[in-house]
Amino acid sequence: NQDTTNTIDYNGFKFTLTQDGRWSFNKNNVDFIFDNSPNDLVDINLPEFQITQNKVYLLYNASNLNPSNDYNIAKLSYTLQNLGIRPVIACINEENCPSQYPIKSCNEESFYFKLDNATKVYKDNKCLVIQGTNLEINKIVDKVNLKLLGII
Repeated sequence: NQDTTNTIDYNGFKFTLTQDGRWSFNKNNVDFIFDNSPNDLVDINLPEFQITQNKVYLLYNASNLNPSNDYNIAKLSYTLQNLGIRPVIACINEENCPSQYPIKSCNEESFYFKLDNATKVYKDNKCLVIQGTNLEINKIVDKVNLKLLGII
């Protein structure tokens, strides 16, 4: 459903191609940016999840930290904040964890960013585990954001 004005209609929502090749979606006068077209995310299957609290943890293993991980965490944080949900960055374990971050587990509502060569997204207790390479995690975060925004 792409036309010559660089927009696509996805499930009745309008996405506009930005100058840097990303996709912009406006909801309640807030712009949300997606690195991937929603049409390119169709094959990613998310398990059922819901956020029932006004705070969620964004978990990661500090031993596997890299700039792409920071970007993906920030991208999900932005969406959560604009939905009135407070994201709290936390570590899944103590090793190399910065002192300002709490240590949390999947016993609380969380998104767990897990760098791995195998790509998958699944529930582990109260965590939605987002696992894969940086590129795949980026796609999964875009898909999660589509769900959080009520587009899918």
